[in-house]
Amino acid sequence: MHRYKAIFHSLPQAAMVLANDQSLTDINLAAESLLEHAHIPREPIAGNGPDLLLEWMRPDIEQFTDSGATMTTFEREFPTPQTATFRVRLSRLDGPRGAEGIIVILTDITERRRAQAEINRLATIVDSSEDAIFSISLEGRFQSLNHGAERIYGLRAPEALGHSIFDVLPDGMDGEMHYILEEISNSRPVPRYETLRRHASGQIFPVSVTYSPIVCNNAVTAMSAISRDISERKRTENALRKSHQDMAVLLNETVKSLSMTLEKRDLYTAGHQQKVSQIACLLAHELGMDAAETEAIRIAGLLHDIGKICVPMAILSKPARLVCGELNIIQNHPTVGLEILKNIPFPWPVGTIIHQHHERLDGSGYPKGLSGADIHPGARVIAVADVLEAMSAHRPYRPALGLDVALREFSEGRGSIYDPHVCDALEALVGSNRISFKNGELVVCQ
Repeated sequence: MHRYKAIFHSLPQAAMVLANDQSLTDINLAAESLLEHAHIPREPIAGNGPDLLLEWMRPDIEQFTDSGATMTTFEREFPTPQTATFRVRLSRLDGPRGAEGIIVILTDITERRRAQAEINRLATIVDSSEDAIFSISLEGRFQSLNHGAERIYGLRAPEALGHSIFDVLPDGMDGEMHYILEEISNSRPVPRYETLRRHASGQIFPVSVTYSPIVCNNAVTAMSAISRDISERKRTENALRKSHQDMAVLLNETVKSLSMTLEKRDLYTAGHQQKVSQIACLLAHELGMDAAETEAIRIAGLLHDIGKICVPMAILSKPARLVCGELNIIQNHPTVGLEILKNIPFPWPVGTIIHQHHERLDGSGYPKGLSGADIHPGARVIAVADVLEAMSAHRPYRPALGLDVALREFSEGRGSIYDPHVCDALEALVGSNRISFKNGELVVCQ
């Protein structure tokens, strides 16, 4: 008996012994500890009253007793303060006189059940994701995939399990996956990037993908891949890109038409705005201006004199110097130009540049008498290009003055009237023959 007691109390499993009347006759140390850990209150043992735990199991015990079975196993969730879940095994205890009672073996599976519930919850989240989610071995074979992967790639689980990820790569892209597997093997995740993949039907489609190492016991054992079909986004981007291109063409043609309208009216200065625009673009490039700034300057150059459309032809084509009243009308053309263009939604400050292209650093310009930093950088570029083209070309009241006279003007006005950086850029362009004067005409090499 003592030997039996010793063995019983040394069992690692929680065990209890019930008499035929289902009263508790013995309980081992593991069971005492388990019940205490589960916060289950109990009555004194050894026949002095049933435990609360046994009371909860009473229907199961009675069913087992009535069934005549020798053993049964079931799981029960008990309404303890922490909601404990046990796996219960009931076995008949036979003796010389037949059935002498029941042995109850208890295993606390609360944490296991909670862990499994969490695994199931996460699996549900993964499976319900619209993205394709894979786990892939370090040899590049599918270990698991969700419904998103089935939908996006046309794969079917479990048939796809064990297949190579190289099967979903377009021809010639194996190197990409070899690189990814190498990075993952060295515990380096691969950030999201865009690439192409192959559908089970053979169709190639764009995706954004990211890869991460799966670590177990401090070692990389596999990798996870999250892939999103971006076909619709790409179609939208392409449509927007085409729309922007179409709008750019429309804007450019509108600008050309506006520029041509003035030049058709004023034959003496035909081509002036076009050439100013060309010179200004060369200056902007030489100054290191970015694409947006250069485009603003190009458009402003083509339209900088659009306000002259309101100037009488008698003034525009007058073969003599203008008198004061006529000068006032001419000097109002930047303001008129701004008024004409103010409702056109240019993505650049074209109106500001046009309005300020006759302003000068020392405040001697018009229409506002701005000076220094108050003058837009684009307007400073147009100012130099405008004066250069005007002095190098024939006008109704004088012949072309030539490039040398124009360069002298900029040398004398450098830093006081004209932006010194723009003057230096012009000197560099002339020095490299990208701007020259040949046969009485200014030549601009794009």
